[in-house]
Amino acid sequence: MDPQATWDELLDAWRKRDWQRMQEASESLLNWLKRGGFPPEVFPTSGMGSEWNQKVVQSACTYMVDLARRVMADPNGIPAGVPFTLSCFECSEEGPDTYDEAICEGWTEIEFRPECCAENFLGACPEHSE
Repeated sequence: MDPQATWDELLDAWRKRDWQRMQEASESLLNWLKRGGFPPEVFPTSGMGSEWNQKVVQSACTYMVDLARRVMADPNGIPAGVPFTLSCFECSEEGPDTYDEAICEGWTEIEFRPECCAENFLGACPEHSE
């Protein structure tokens, strides 16, 4: 196994919200580390060292496995335990407080976007759903 390539794959899966690939890469890295494998460099130019990299990778991978499972467990991709904060990706209009309310009001294309700074979900408001 190439832990650096797997870490890079994991980051790419995060950016693309490919939950299955994220879970698989995270589990692979966690198993690799459990068997005594060396960690990937999280920030290659930082020089933080192996112990720091191992702790960061273990923490990130544990989080990502859990998050991917919660997203994939819900038919709408709404992970349990994540606050529902919604904005329109076209006009930034804020949405209602729950997924069900958003659907009833005519919101579409609702997607979990963990990389966003202010909102956890983006979608198309009723005006931009056409």
